[in-house]
Amino acid sequence: MDFNTLLQRAQNLTNEAKAEYELPQVERTLQQVLQATTQLHSRVTQSSNKDIQAHILLGSKGIDLPKLTQKLEALNARKTFEPVDAVGSDVSDVCTFLKNERENAILSVIEDTNKNISETVSKQKWANLNSTWNEEKTRLLDALIGPSQNFIDLQRLPEHITLDPNLPPSSCLSQMELVYAQELRHYNELLLKGAHRPNLVQKFALLASSFGDDRLTDMWSALASVTQVNEPIHSDPIKIRQQRPEFIINAKSYLERRYKLYMCTLVGAAHSSNSYQLVRAYVTNRFSAQHTIGLVDTLDNKPLWPMVYYAMRCGAAAAAVEFLHEAGSSYEDFAQVIADRNAGAVNSRTETQLKLQYANKIKNSTDAYKKAVYCFVLGCDPNESHGEVAKTIDDYLWIKLAMLRPGDAGGYGRLQSEILEKYGEKHFHAINQTDVYFNTLVLVGLFEAAIEFLARSGHRVHGVHMAIALHELGVLGGARSVSQPLLSIDIADPQPLRRLNLTRLVRLYAKRFERTDTTEVLNYYFALRSLRDPKGRNMFLTCVCDLVVCSGVLDTSIFDLIFGQRMTDMDEEVPGGVFRQFDCPEFDTNTMASLVAEELVARGSFEMAVRLYELAGNYNLALKHFNILLAQFVQLSPQEGSQRARLRDEAHRFSRLLAARRIEVEPKIRGSFELLQLLLVFFDLHHEGKLVQAVEQLQRTKLMPNTTDDVDGCLTNIKKLSGEVIKVIPDVMVAAMDITLTQYNRLKTRMCTSDQLQFQKLRVRAKALSNLAASMPFRMPYETNKRLMQLELMMN
Repeated sequence: MDFNTLLQRAQNLTNEAKAEYELPQVERTLQQVLQATTQLHSRVTQSSNKDIQAHILLGSKGIDLPKLTQKLEALNARKTFEPVDAVGSDVSDVCTFLKNERENAILSVIEDTNKNISETVSKQKWANLNSTWNEEKTRLLDALIGPSQNFIDLQRLPEHITLDPNLPPSSCLSQMELVYAQELRHYNELLLKGAHRPNLVQKFALLASSFGDDRLTDMWSALASVTQVNEPIHSDPIKIRQQRPEFIINAKSYLERRYKLYMCTLVGAAHSSNSYQLVRAYVTNRFSAQHTIGLVDTLDNKPLWPMVYYAMRCGAAAAAVEFLHEAGSSYEDFAQVIADRNAGAVNSRTETQLKLQYANKIKNSTDAYKKAVYCFVLGCDPNESHGEVAKTIDDYLWIKLAMLRPGDAGGYGRLQSEILEKYGEKHFHAINQTDVYFNTLVLVGLFEAAIEFLARSGHRVHGVHMAIALHELGVLGGARSVSQPLLSIDIADPQPLRRLNLTRLVRLYAKRFERTDTTEVLNYYFALRSLRDPKGRNMFLTCVCDLVVCSGVLDTSIFDLIFGQRMTDMDEEVPGGVFRQFDCPEFDTNTMASLVAEELVARGSFEMAVRLYELAGNYNLALKHFNILLAQFVQLSPQEGSQRARLRDEAHRFSRLLAARRIEVEPKIRGSFELLQLLLVFFDLHHEGKLVQAVEQLQRTKLMPNTTDDVDGCLTNIKKLSGEVIKVIPDVMVAAMDITLTQYNRLKTRMCTSDQLQFQKLRVRAKALSNLAASMPFRMPYETNKRLMQLELMMN
């Protein structure tokens, strides 16, 4: 066969295949076939076995996996709930439009719900964080007030000590603390009697002089001197402190008296009565020939300006004027200015001329004393420190105070900021020089910062009494809220004044001896009577309430000490407690007892509240809350020393008082009390196994039926009961059914034919109890219904 014949046959086969199968014609060269094969091989080798198997499996089912993958990747899943696009207003699209609107409504509800949940969770989270931080902040602030010196020796073994329960606790107060407390008690007694209010700062200052501590005496003396105000302060003391000239004048006078005493000590007491001679002797003693170098003017061979300066420094302005008059007529103008200033007058023309003289000549003078005198008399160069003249902090403060003019609140505030913020404790070495830094703060009117520093540096006993004394005087700047830190800054106050939290300071001090010296604690809390807590209540009341609730004083004889003894069933007068001494027009013992009782009720301390209500003469509330308390324990088994036993004795006491008509209460409250007392006896008999007596006692209450005919009457009686008695009914029904079952079992063991009538009565009683339980106007507890059904089944 030649080549042409072979080519013809191949073409015929091709045409037949094309006509029969209609396959696309593929025309590839050998090079293209090799390239396609290589690509297919590389794709197969790069895919994993699982991908190859997936391609084979899906390919056998007619699925093209690569195209399917591309379609899946093209899908754009929504990450959030988005509204569905609205459709056109075509009538034919109404169904689609309604479907979209429905979906949009659902999505909007879901979105709003998610938003509300997120906001609620966020608010609760921040509220919880804020509450936790406030508690932690209070704890930290209390802990930072002062270090504790009560170290615990962990190596010592515990010692067993037996104390006489009738022995009163020993006092925790030191002799110094006791003297302070007695003085405060005497002051409170005068106030409550309506006598003239003494200056408590002066009282404490006189008292401190007997302690034998010169530094303490100086601190009290400085505080008493600076706070001698002519008129009482009725407004906020912080707002007007920098506007009242008394504080500057008093501080300056105190420094002058101290320096005069120092001068007398140095030159002898012979010149103490004559300031002129005292200054001359002091300058003669202090200034030798070598110390007068640079001093420009003299008087009788003595430097003039040191005599003028020290005369002013010891408060003898008249002696300074006399020195200037003796020096010559060229000093007459300056002498007149000093005299006018001392008299409270101002000669503006002369002062202006002298200020020009200072600026042109004296400012550059070598006489430091002359420059200092010109500065504090005329008010020149307020930023000059005058270090050559002011050798001590007292000298520096006196010059700065002497430069201030009446009403210069800005200059006074700058001086306070300089002492408190620019220099501060570090500059004064306050840890080692407590009295120096304290006196400095007091002399510039920073009483709150001084007291806080004193309390923090281990002298809390003095700081507390200084704060109380200033508060009674109306000078202390108190905190806006009793929950603030011990020392706080109010942005509305003049800078750099602080506010002191007197309540926190007093409570921290008094907490240590609340249990041992309760009478003294009440006197300290009485100092807080003009303050209010965040709820608007009197802080004296709040502190006493916390003392009663948190210290557990009601379980001891201290209760009688504070509130007095309660009424007995005997016709005898009962002594009052120490509260009686605080009776005043603002509140009396009965009112305070009622208010404390209300707080105790809010805290769930009903047993304590009953006693206070009774002491306040509010017997309705006393017996009402006693009924609530008794209803919680009436069904329990009697045990000596338990709370139920105490309540039983208390119920007997109230019963005797009611019988003797010593107290009067509302009929409904009295009826509930008498019914609870009957049930108390019933449960006692039930727990003791005295079943017959218990049934007789229960019949007196008329609450449980003996027959089915009694159910309606008992149900009517139950509906008239108060809430506290109704709570006991389920336990009464269970006890009644239990007694019935016990009596039934006892009869059953005897198996006597004569007991059939008694059997029938017990079954009728059980049936009546079940009917009563089913007819109750309130939902019975599940356990009670279950128990009643079990007992009834056991009798059938």
